[in-house]
Amino acid sequence: MNLRVLLIESEAEEVLFLQEVLREMEEGGWLKEWPRIEPDYVATWGEAERFLHTIQPHAVLLNPNLGDKQGAETFRLIQAAAPDVPVLLLVHSEDEALAAKLIREGAQDFLLKGQVDCAPLAHALRNAVLRHRLLSAARAGSRTDPLTGLTNRAGFLAAAARDRKLAERLDRRWMILVAQPRNLDETALAFGPQRRDLDLVEAAEHLRGIATPADLVARIGDRHFALGVFDTEIETVEEAWARIRNRAAERRIDVGASVWDRNRPLSLDCMIEQAIADMAPLRERYSHTRTTVAGAA
Repeated sequence: MNLRVLLIESEAEEVLFLQEVLREMEEGGWLKEWPRIEPDYVATWGEAERFLHTIQPHAVLLNPNLGDKQGAETFRLIQAAAPDVPVLLLVHSEDEALAAKLIREGAQDFLLKGQVDCAPLAHALRNAVLRHRLLSAARAGSRTDPLTGLTNRAGFLAAAARDRKLAERLDRRWMILVAQPRNLDETALAFGPQRRDLDLVEAAEHLRGIATPADLVARIGDRHFALGVFDTEIETVEEAWARIRNRAAERRIDVGASVWDRNRPLSLDCMIEQAIADMAPLRERYSHTRTTVAGAA
């Protein structure tokens, strides 16, 4: 099968350069899965819309800043027009923050203009197409928790793996928070499993309200929820941790945290375990206080 790539780029010199790189990739056999590369080219969103209405490529190479559309809006329009096609972003170094934001919204990866060559472009295209296939298969198998409507554990791990990789690439800290409502077992014993399920649904809604639109929120276990939070110029992970912990405590939800940075490159499983362990002292303090009060009474 040949690989059909749509290049959406308004800078003529970039078009010529990328077409040459794609030709060299084909001649050099950089993508052994696809013996031929079939490139198509459009310069504006209007042309891209007409093209995608009739032809679906295997991948899109997109400069978000076109003549007729700019920035995030361009990507969102492409994503809406071709939701089953992976998008690779082509950006200047000053637009890295935009690229990171759009990866959180569903772009597969980004390449910096001036650093594009056969090896990085072949690697990015292969990963984008194969990863998109895996994600599509996962969506078909349902990544939603039926009780709360949140992403389930499989969906969280898939998205978190992407975010961890992005944090490493941008040298930015990233945090996993694990949350658990208090007294779920006691509630089930006293009022039945339906009341316990109601507490879980209410906890999910509260956590959804605490999170920002860029944060991951998921139910990752029978009683555990998880959030993925990036360090940003607006709010550091420490500030996010304090805000979320305090807001969660209002609804009797305990929260533990684990932070990834380049000096502590933990795996996702280790981060989740660490966040659960970090939550334990909070639960122990609460249990001790409750026992003391009951004894005094």
